[in-house]
Amino acid sequence: MVIGKVVKKIVSTVKNEAFASRPLLLVQPLTIELKPKGAEVLCVDFMGADMNELVLVMKEGSSVNDLLGTKEAPADAAIIAIIDSIDVDNLNVFDKSNAEVAQAGG
Repeated sequence: MVIGKVVKKIVSTVKNEAFASRPLLLVQPLTIELKPKGAEVLCVDFMGADMNELVLVMKEGSSVNDLLGTKEAPADAAIIAIIDSIDVDNLNVFDKSNAEVAQAGG
């Protein structure tokens, strides 16, 4: 599982049938300090995430295919949660209701 921030919505006129009812989003993986880490990941969205939201990404192709109900979908990452808050060692590093902290990570 990876913490990430939704950075782009993908719009396509044609896509694999397995994705027909699901949005595709680009997610920037983040460190626990909410700093960008690595390349953006194309994710199938199962939660209705919006731009700039922090999300939990599952990066396991077979599990994503299980969620889609097929073994044939060319997918290896999915948004499976929208993050409301993150606490590390009893310190709150992210709270969705706090606009200033919500802008962390870019």
